[in-house]
Amino acid sequence: MGFIFKPWKNWSLFTRIMIGFVLGIAVGLFWGPGAKVLNPLGTILTRLLTMVVAPLVLCLLVCAAADVGDGKKLGRMGVKTVFCFLLSTAIAIVLGLVTSNIIGVGTGVTIQQTVQTVSTAKEVSMLDTLINIIPSNPFEALSKQNLLQIIFFALILGFSLMKIGEPAKPLLDIFRAGQEAMKEITNIVLEFTPYGVFGLMANVVGSNGPEILIPYIKAIAAMYIAGAIYVIFVQAGLMVGVIGRVNPFKFLREMKEAMAFVFATCSSVATIPLNLECTKKIGVDDETANFVIPFGAVMNMNGTAIYEAVAVVFTAQIFGIDLSFTQQVMIMLTATLASIGTAGIPGSGLVMLTIVLSSVNLPMEAIGLLAGIDRILNMGRVIPNIVGDAASAVIVARTEGTFKDK
Repeated sequence: MGFIFKPWKNWSLFTRIMIGFVLGIAVGLFWGPGAKVLNPLGTILTRLLTMVVAPLVLCLLVCAAADVGDGKKLGRMGVKTVFCFLLSTAIAIVLGLVTSNIIGVGTGVTIQQTVQTVSTAKEVSMLDTLINIIPSNPFEALSKQNLLQIIFFALILGFSLMKIGEPAKPLLDIFRAGQEAMKEITNIVLEFTPYGVFGLMANVVGSNGPEILIPYIKAIAAMYIAGAIYVIFVQAGLMVGVIGRVNPFKFLREMKEAMAFVFATCSSVATIPLNLECTKKIGVDDETANFVIPFGAVMNMNGTAIYEAVAVVFTAQIFGIDLSFTQQVMIMLTATLASIGTAGIPGSGLVMLTIVLSSVNLPMEAIGLLAGIDRILNMGRVIPNIVGDAASAVIVARTEGTFKDK
């Protein structure tokens, strides 16, 4: 009884979102098409999330680039680590796209589009896409929320501030303050999530009927199947077994405690101490582990990359939109770059999804649709995140000649 009468604000955000999710479904089933009047709540949520993305990404990536770029991390070990992170994340996105398309995570139901989508976008060549990443005016990129251009400019600016050194500290401090301010705004926005999810779910279920719930089961299945394949065959098999020359079964056995902990807490950052311990038991030296694991916790998001791919295919299929090859490659590029700066912040999954959906102009309503099952999806995506950090540490230690065979 104490739980029932517990004040609303004292419940966790996850609990409140789930309440909004369930109540939205119930109201949609009961009210039918009339529940459309609640849709403005979802519109407010998507606009709030969209509002914070551009300044958040700019501040996060400027600081991330400046921090990565100090003398120690620009050394040989740093380059290898970053290469492992980016390549493994790209592979994860490809696996997520393939698995989602095979399962058809958003098929069976088509939702009426209420915003501009990729169907109105002009097809461009891959060369044009790469050229267009470079902004002619960074302020225009910010005003139009061109995330690829913002990411490019932020990385260049961050590395430039690092190279300038002490004279650049005042400007870098402004971006650090902006980063904290944007995180706080994100916290405020997330408080509205339960109401936005309630409005979106009521409208969607009321307009489409109970069959709309089937794609949720497919999305969860795609996330966990792709995650399991990635951990076993790519991370343990290819990265650790083939490249790192370590027994994959031993690796997975030593990682089981860290995997269980992160599955329960859904926090890569909170798992750093345990992941360090497990990685060192495998044979990674202290120096390499102490560098790669904390760095990976805020940059290497393999499982989140799979989730983004699943979410994008879910969005496209459930809204009846065909994604071209160029657009899917753009998703891969944006998701890989976005994973550098947005990990470790409150609601990072929703923020990253906003970034990726924006890159191919997909309906933002999908954010609210997926928020209700975000915790379930999150439990599956954090395991590849922390296992990827350990696998990268094994590769770096092996190539540096510091791995301790046991």
